Amino acid sequence: MKDTSKLSGAWPILAALLALVVYLGWRQMRGAPLPGPLAGAEDEQAPPHKRAPQFEFTDQHGSAVTPASLLGKVWIADFFFTTCTSICPGLTAKFVLLQNRLESPELHFVSFSVDPPNDTPQALARYASGWNPDESRWTLLATREPELYDVARGFDVFVMPSGIEDDPIMHSGRFFLVDREGLIRGSYNSEDEEALERLVVDAMALAAQPESAGHSLRKRGGAALFTSLGCAGCHLEKRLAPPLAGIAGREVELEGGARRTADEAYLRESILDPAAQLVAGYRPTMPSYRGLLDDAQLAKLIEHLRSLAAPESAPAEAQSAAPQSVIDPVCEEPITVFDDSPSREYRGRRYFFCCEHCQAGFDADPAKYAKP
Repeated sequence: MKDTSKLSGAWPILAALLALVVYLGWRQMRGAPLPGPLAGAEDEQAPPHKRAPQFEFTDQHGSAVTPASLLGKVWIADFFFTTCTSICPGLTAKFVLLQNRLESPELHFVSFSVDPPNDTPQALARYASGWNPDESRWTLLATREPELYDVARGFDVFVMPSGIEDDPIMHSGRFFLVDREGLIRGSYNSEDEEALERLVVDAMALAAQPESAGHSLRKRGGAALFTSLGCAGCHLEKRLAPPLAGIAGREVELEGGARRTADEAYLRESILDPAAQLVAGYRPTMPSYRGLLDDAQLAKLIEHLRSLAAPESAPAEAQSAAPQSVIDPVCEEPITVFDDSPSREYRGRRYFFCCEHCQAGFDADPAKYAKP
């Protein structure tokens, strides 16, 4: 008979290791640094510099991209997927902001999709056109399994299924800076403004170019600014950001119950300090454009926003109604509720869910998730 005492004694250790892996994964998904030389302690130049992992993927134009094809270029990388509704909209908004701040042709931007089955080159091309269609330095890569996981490990991050239908993939929210020799020179938390400022400084140093701070934007009109800044990427999807059609002069409900009229002062503050007056029902995912847009650019962008007509089919009271923000009782994540959001009534109370998967979990054991 086999001696199972050693095996049984190992289970607590294995369980502890598994818990550690899950915990570290959760921290990394939220952008918190992992222990180690790269994701460390926000020391973006910490040696030893690690070589970027090997890959061969197809970009949004159908061209093959490899680390060898990127040699001689300084590039900034991130991980995302086109249908993500959690961290990706804010992540991409900041990526586009970096593209506008760092206009040097020496700098390139590489986005690895973490959704191989759905993010085809065609899907990636549509995504790029919705965020920053004129950015020729932005490479979006359609990936494959298992190479995708090798690349993630090469950047010291993780990609894994979440089990949530509408947000099925957990992935890193960090940016990575790679030098001309293909060495990873830094890992930056996208949710940390100081880390992003260090990324700008470090990227300029590697490219040996000064920050252009959106010089080319000065030649553009309001509609072109709206496109180049990636505004459409969020604001054309009501689940991601408040719709802007007919915004001028409309009364807006803010978090906490206050109401503001969307006049010029409100629109200006929303662009420069978006978290200061968050629209009810929405999360603070929009970055600030302070320092990128001067007064003349702001005036042109605001004038464009004021010109956006409200849909004729939408009554005025529906346009001004704020969506409800609640906590999904299953995944415990904040969600914005709309008429078609999954929901279930239980013991006289209606519960809303981020997706059908969480709704099914609630249906399996409503007493477990229902509030007393």
